[in-house]
Amino acid sequence: MAIKFEWGTTQDEKRLGNVIELLQKINGKSKALDRTIAELRKVLEGDKEPEIKPISLYIDTWEAIGNTNITASRYDIVWENAKKLYDDVCLGGLTTDDFEARAALYKEIIREEGALLTNGYVGDSYDYNLFASFADKTNYLILIRAVKKTQVADKMMDALAAYGLGVRQYIIDDYGYLTNLLGMVKKLTAANIDNYQDIVKAEISLVERSNGVYDISPERLSLVEKNVSTAQAVVSSGKELLESIEIKCKSLETLADEFNEKVNEISKSATDTLEAKAKNAKGEVELALKQYIEGQKKAISMDKDQFLKEVFADAEAELDKYKALARAITANTSAEIAMLGKDADAVVDRVSRTLNNDDKVKEFLAKAKVDDAILDKIEKLSVLNSASIERMVKQPEGAPADAEGAPDGNVAPIAYEPPKGPGFLPPPPRHRGPRHEEPILPVNPLLDPNIPFAERYKTVMAEKERRIAKGEIFHEMFDDVVIAVMENVNPYLIGPSGCGKTYMVSQVGELLGLNCDDIGYINEEYDILGYVTATGEYSESNFYRLYKYGGIAFCDELDNGNSKATVKLNSFLSNKIDSNYSFPGGERVQRHPNFRVIAAGNTDGSGADVNYSTREKIEESVQQRMIPIYVDYDNRVEAAILADYPEWFKFACAFRRATDKWSKVCGIPASGIFTTRDAYRIKTYLDNDSFSTDKIMTYEFIQTKDPEYLAFLAENMEKELDPKSKAATLLSIFKVQVNEAASKGRKY
Repeated sequence: MAIKFEWGTTQDEKRLGNVIELLQKINGKSKALDRTIAELRKVLEGDKEPEIKPISLYIDTWEAIGNTNITASRYDIVWENAKKLYDDVCLGGLTTDDFEARAALYKEIIREEGALLTNGYVGDSYDYNLFASFADKTNYLILIRAVKKTQVADKMMDALAAYGLGVRQYIIDDYGYLTNLLGMVKKLTAANIDNYQDIVKAEISLVERSNGVYDISPERLSLVEKNVSTAQAVVSSGKELLESIEIKCKSLETLADEFNEKVNEISKSATDTLEAKAKNAKGEVELALKQYIEGQKKAISMDKDQFLKEVFADAEAELDKYKALARAITANTSAEIAMLGKDADAVVDRVSRTLNNDDKVKEFLAKAKVDDAILDKIEKLSVLNSASIERMVKQPEGAPADAEGAPDGNVAPIAYEPPKGPGFLPPPPRHRGPRHEEPILPVNPLLDPNIPFAERYKTVMAEKERRIAKGEIFHEMFDDVVIAVMENVNPYLIGPSGCGKTYMVSQVGELLGLNCDDIGYINEEYDILGYVTATGEYSESNFYRLYKYGGIAFCDELDNGNSKATVKLNSFLSNKIDSNYSFPGGERVQRHPNFRVIAAGNTDGSGADVNYSTREKIEESVQQRMIPIYVDYDNRVEAAILADYPEWFKFACAFRRATDKWSKVCGIPASGIFTTRDAYRIKTYLDNDSFSTDKIMTYEFIQTKDPEYLAFLAENMEKELDPKSKAATLLSIFKVQVNEAASKGRKY
């Protein structure tokens, strides 16, 4: 007696019973359907084990078959297809290590529409070998889904099966194999169905050649052999020619050796002759020189005594003059120094009495901060009072002792000049004027970290919405920038010229209630710190005032400055609450809690590019203290600017898209792109009725551009603009000027 199959759950029995009832209701009875129902009854009654295990997967399969729109006579074939799919996907059945994952894939396949029709998956074009060629059957499922979206799935599957089996041996990676087949689906979809076979052959041949496999015909092989024979004949002839050339070269080498020997003989003979002549000439020159020297010695000996007498006489006369002049200078200088000493003593006494007796002066000195320049003056006056003036003067060397008396009456007095050098007092420095002080404002509530950020941000956004309601325009990146400022980080705005960075920074300042000063790009450190003038006064920088009193320091075109000077910003980018800095004026300034730094540039800080060729690389330490925020052109802003002139806005958008396409095609940034700044100018021209349409087109879109570049833009703009629109009318004016530029063969 056969062992009966035992059911796992009552639910599975009920499901199989439902499947049998469903099949019994099908119209058009057939032997295939009867056999199917009989087999299912045996499994239900436990007389036969299911061919697909577990029983739940067996029932899933028959539920999928029952829901498939097929005729009664095809159930046998459909069941065979299902078993083939099961065997290939699930391999060893329940003993497979990853059976659950494979069973899930099997269920996905059989539930696909058309998966179990006659001859298999996807209509009548199922190819088991193509299915089996995939290691990961999920990839086969992805391929089939892509094919089913086409209008010719059956024909395409035939072509894909031929192509896939032809190239599978060359593509090892399963994912790469799938990608290759999906690419083939795109090519076949775009082609005529009658050309599928030719396309498949060509693509298989291409893959084979890329892997070193070539199909060479007998005719081509014969041609190659013929070319090889010809090449061998040429090589043989070349060898013979080379041998003859070698023989001739050896003959030439022999002739060259003989020629060199003769040249050496001639050269040696000529050298010997020249050396003999030179030796004779040298003897003659030495004799003549010896005779000349003897003659000069005699002449010098005769004139020596007379010459020395004249020189000493002249020197003694000049020395007497200088001695007399030195005595006169010494006498006058001593008198002037004595008078200076008396005047200095009087000045010091007067200052001392004033300091000791004037209560207001005492009070001022007690309260005033120490001024280095005043202390220096007082110290030097003290030295002048305590030391004798004569000890500070160095007596001229060689002056006679009586030079200390009154000057000789016969010598005219010399005007006194203050002596210079070590030990003498320099002229006192000029007085510094008092610095203008402003009141230090308290922390802005919108920047106060003690107030929750959400409340502060909500207040700012409410003000923004109020302004939008009144017609003000905000860039799409505005919120990110204002958050960065409120969070006390340093945003670096990166974007092309004219995209609205500067205007957006001014809006941030307005909404946060902060002064915003553009300090420009930084060439020297004093652009940030200020400097001390030649008169000793501190010239404050805008940056100093913002750091001390609060506000936004906007470093526009940061990448266009001196990178070494820009590094000085690091001292101010830490954003600590207790930060301070000692400026050149000597004042140590506490960082105001309302102080913020925003920078902007046209590059990302890595240096110059095609459009911004003078930009410098921003030092890495500066970049690390900032967060980069990319700011591009915002069509919403330009649409609002040109709201009264929609045709110009459409034309400008088409122009910008064409320049973007040029950049992609050429691989370099396009020049002369349309900017937000350009939109403001065009609105102004049109509002004021100043420039005509032709002039606006010339100045804003045509001039300074290459004719070839303009022609590319016109061609691409024409493809996207409606020929009946007003923007197309502007395009026609643009094309006329483009053609004029092309006829000139140069920039407009």
